[in-house]
Amino acid sequence: MVERNGDLEERCVNKEGLETRLNRHPRLKARLEGLLDIVDNAGGDLEKASAAEQRVIEELRRMGNDALHCWAEAQERNNSERLKNSDTDVNKKAKKKLYWHTCFGTIEVFEQTYASRCAGKIIRPFSCSAEVSCRGYSLPLQRAITDFGAEVPFHKISAKLYEHYGIDVPVSSSRLITENHAGNILTHHTLQTEIPEKHGVDVLIEEVDGCMIPIVKTAEQVEDGQKLDRRTTREVEWKEARLCFARPKDTVTPIFGVTIGPPEEAGKQMAHCAIRAGLGSNTKVHGVGDGAPWIADQMNMVFGPQGSYLIDLYHLCEYLAAAGDAYIPRSRDIWLERQKELIKSGHISEVLKELEMHLEPDTVPDKSAPVRACHRYISNRDGQFDYKSALEAGLPVGSGEIESAHRYVIQDRLKRSGAWWKIGNAQSMLALRVARANNDWDSYWQEFDQEAA
Repeated sequence: MVERNGDLEERCVNKEGLETRLNRHPRLKARLEGLLDIVDNAGGDLEKASAAEQRVIEELRRMGNDALHCWAEAQERNNSERLKNSDTDVNKKAKKKLYWHTCFGTIEVFEQTYASRCAGKIIRPFSCSAEVSCRGYSLPLQRAITDFGAEVPFHKISAKLYEHYGIDVPVSSSRLITENHAGNILTHHTLQTEIPEKHGVDVLIEEVDGCMIPIVKTAEQVEDGQKLDRRTTREVEWKEARLCFARPKDTVTPIFGVTIGPPEEAGKQMAHCAIRAGLGSNTKVHGVGDGAPWIADQMNMVFGPQGSYLIDLYHLCEYLAAAGDAYIPRSRDIWLERQKELIKSGHISEVLKELEMHLEPDTVPDKSAPVRACHRYISNRDGQFDYKSALEAGLPVGSGEIESAHRYVIQDRLKRSGAWWKIGNAQSMLALRVARANNDWDSYWQEFDQEAA
């Protein structure tokens, strides 16, 4: 009984302290009373849970805005007094209106400025300590904008911010903030390319593939001292974005890498992904991809004897199907199944002999000679068709995983209808998309916050 009375007395003291504090902030007190009115259904109009929830959301938004205003005003007063008491070499100047954008709307405060008599510069104690700039955007709001910008076109960000936060942000600002953070991710992304001299996972799966994305180029022209419309110099082209991933054999979570650069840059991305996924001096790397020569070359250059490369079985079957159509169209499917069984059992040489029996004459142009094309495709890729060993080891013989990754890593954002990208912005947005796919999102914002501080 004594403990209960003591607890009651303590709660009364805390309640009295809370009332005193709320009386110093009448706006917050009014908001809190508004929340209590919702709880008590003071207006009698909140019978549905969804209506009550929406009212709470709106009230919390207003409370958040008021809380930040009160905080800013208190901090401005405290910082001003602290500077005035600690530094006698300053003169009070005019107050300046400072405002910035947050997830709770725009926050305004009139900041007292000072002039240093010795240094001859204006001192703004609040904006310096709070790390805000006029017309700037808070870090939580930047994160929300970049989150939306990584997934949807820039012109849709404003609508989503209004839907979820009840605030208005210009499209131009949304785009600039997203591209700035995407560029920052790209700039601070350091690639590890040296295979660690340590024990790693036993087997890594590495898949690589290219995807074309739309690129636009413009050049400024000057005529009679006036800049011409850059749309008159607009050139469009398609550039290959080289996407790769690595993952241990028995996991389903890949580590991605991407570049629009040359094959050598893709090779560095391949090495970095493999190292993050657990590559060591003992690790065997099983590579899968299409017949692009640069992929096999980079696999060999990056991993050497630790790596092996397998042509995607589906791509090979496309060549075989075209060859079958050329000389046995009526029984092509039966013939194709037989060739697949030979290939999977390690008898690729028998498939070559079969094709040699039906090669088109040299007088037939290449584009009309599918059997010759298939024969050449296999002959030029010696050692890249060991499906038997891969199947026995439980390793993939197809590159469908990386091909589907193109859609959710690259195409969903960068290959939309009517979208064209400058090469630098495209590379930055690819880095942003990969950072999210690799679950590096939280660590980026933590590091950015620390660097800003």
